[in-house]
Amino acid sequence: MKPASLIATAFLGTISLAQCLRVVLGLDIQIGRALIPPWMSLAASLFCGVLAVGLYRETRKFG
Repeated sequence: MKPASLIATAFLGTISLAQCLRVVLGLDIQIGRALIPPWMSLAASLFCGVLAVGLYRETRKFG
């Protein structure tokens, strides 16, 4: 696995886990006056998780 692919996979996986933890722990995020709903974190977690797994599988296939 190339170093850039490894870093990207680790970064996306970490973001995915952090978003899941935000929902599980019930942490509120507010930007200015806007409160970010938990479902956005679930969507971000799913998106980053799918990208991380896809990148990992892609680099293992060709690496």
